[in-house]
Amino acid sequence: MKRLGSVLSVLMFIGLVLGIPGMGFTQAAKGGASISMVLEGSDYSQAAKVEALFKSILADYEKTSGNKVEFLFVPDKDYRTWTIIQQAAGNLPDVSSTRLAWAWEDFDKGMIQQMDPFLAKESPYAKGQKWGDTFVKSLTSQSVDPTTKSLVTALRSVTAVRILYNKDLFAKAGITKEPNTWIEFIDACKKLQAIKVTPFASATQGGAQFTSWLLTTLFGQLDKSLRDKMDVDKDNMVSKNELARATDLNLIDYSKAPFKDGLELLKEFAKYWNKDFNAVDTKGAQQLWLTGRAAMVLAQVGDLITVDSMQGRNFAYGAIPLPMVTKATNPLAMEKSVMLGGAANETWAISKASKGAKLDAAVDLVMYLTSPSVQGRLARGAYFMPVITNADLPDNLKGFTIRDNEDIRRANYTGPVTINEFSSFLTMIMQLYLVDSVDFATLSSSLNKEWKKGMAAAKTTSGWSEANNYEIKIKK
Repeated sequence: MKRLGSVLSVLMFIGLVLGIPGMGFTQAAKGGASISMVLEGSDYSQAAKVEALFKSILADYEKTSGNKVEFLFVPDKDYRTWTIIQQAAGNLPDVSSTRLAWAWEDFDKGMIQQMDPFLAKESPYAKGQKWGDTFVKSLTSQSVDPTTKSLVTALRSVTAVRILYNKDLFAKAGITKEPNTWIEFIDACKKLQAIKVTPFASATQGGAQFTSWLLTTLFGQLDKSLRDKMDVDKDNMVSKNELARATDLNLIDYSKAPFKDGLELLKEFAKYWNKDFNAVDTKGAQQLWLTGRAAMVLAQVGDLITVDSMQGRNFAYGAIPLPMVTKATNPLAMEKSVMLGGAANETWAISKASKGAKLDAAVDLVMYLTSPSVQGRLARGAYFMPVITNADLPDNLKGFTIRDNEDIRRANYTGPVTINEFSSFLTMIMQLYLVDSVDFATLSSSLNKEWKKGMAAAKTTSGWSEANNYEIKIKK
């Protein structure tokens, strides 16, 4: 698949440059505009399914609009190189899938359109609304080009980690409402435990990220005042070099708030996990849930492929965000859930070279691709989660939509991209802490030691120091 996609990309590039008939994008369509579109493919098992789904959607669009769309699917390993080649040759398709960082770079090079004027118009596929108002607000705010303060792409899809829950077991336990707050969530766990059901299937073996994921959302809900001190460049995110500076200023201390609070909340929650969580991997936890032996489990949207294809599963399920900590639980709470994933990244861009009828058709196509019916179709057919608020979704997918009262992770304390060794150590020592093999004092001092060790190595490798302000770039 990869090799074929690479060969096709090269052949198409040659055809576009030399003008070989049938090798490039068509120039006209009788009765409508002719435009080109390219999608970043996927070199995994879903690739053929995704390609077929888009071809079907585009065929329907052509019938509806009278426009003609020439479609190309490029494997993701080659995609960025491919688009740069097309830009250099002046052959960037009218519509292209992209990522935010690439789009900001391409807009700076004059390769793609600014989208604000189009987003201010009403979409024909969402009557009575400006197109821009159909998107999830938190995702739109993340998409603003930090240099131009404008939107240069339209959102395409997003992914998120959710808690899957067994609706039948919830009903049996008398849980009539999806838990939204931490208090409601722990109450639901107690009710499930009371009917002899394991409330939550967890895992710490085989690279399982459950502990790290849960701590990420808990720390992120409680760290607002700390982030304000660490966010030197005021971009509302805390980068790794800002974390290095914060470490030197002794702002990161796992024995104090907000880390102490998050660790204690996780320990409270762990009372409702399967007793053997330290011997189970992610697949094992999912099997506990799939076979009805546990009521809840963490899952990414891609995991639904396994869920929906499982033979013999005889219960309905739903999905909910990670619970929101309120001030009733902790005064530090910002009272927003912090999602895992959920960051704006996958987007659509329109070529700056598109003019007149081609530009109108390109805008119309992207409006169509972000319409309620098509966003729902992409979710059902390929588990691409919608970026709009009113996608046409089946019940089992509705819980994966991003909500306006959710925030993204703005400081990464636990992930391997920050300090790989610390991330592994965190999982290991939390195994001991959650079963009372080490006390909190030992846990926090060990975490502080490992964090400082990892951050010292990162500073050395990157050349960060107080003298060069940790190479933090202050935006003007």
